[in-house]
Amino acid sequence: MRHYQCNSPEAAGRILAACLLIDGHLSLTELDTLDRCGMERRLRLDRHRLLSIVQTLYEDLTRSGYLNWNDVCQVDPATLAWLAADVQDRRLRRDIMELCSEAVMADQRHCYREAEFLRLLRDAWQLAARPVRQVALAGTSAA
Repeated sequence: MRHYQCNSPEAAGRILAACLLIDGHLSLTELDTLDRCGMERRLRLDRHRLLSIVQTLYEDLTRSGYLNWNDVCQVDPATLAWLAADVQDRRLRRDIMELCSEAVMADQRHCYREAEFLRLLRDAWQLAARPVRQVALAGTSAA
C-alpha cells in the first residue's frame, strides 16, 4: 500500500475512499453529498482527485491478493488502523468522520460493513460517537 504524507489531502481521501467502497459500490449520490458537505474546502480535495485516490486504493488492495470485488471492498481492522494513523490532526479527523458518515447516509442503503467501518475508524481515533448517526446505523440490515 502506498504511503501518503501525514495529514495530507491524499491520506484523508484514502480513508474516505475506503469508506465509499466498503459497501461494494460508489454512487453518484455519495459523491454529490460529499460535494454539498464541503469536501473540497474541508479536505482540500476535489471530486476528480478523490476518484483518482479511489482508483489508487483499488489498485493497492488488488495487489494485496484479494480475488473478488466483495473481498477488495473489505478493509480489515489492521489496515484501517494503519490508514487512520496517517491522519493526526484532530480537526481533520472530525471532518473525515463527518464526511464518511454523510456518505454512508447518502444512498439510504446501509450495511453492516459501513457501520463497522465507522466504528473502527472512530475507535482508531478515539472519537466519541455521534448519537444521531449511531442510532441511524444501529437499525441497519446487512447488504
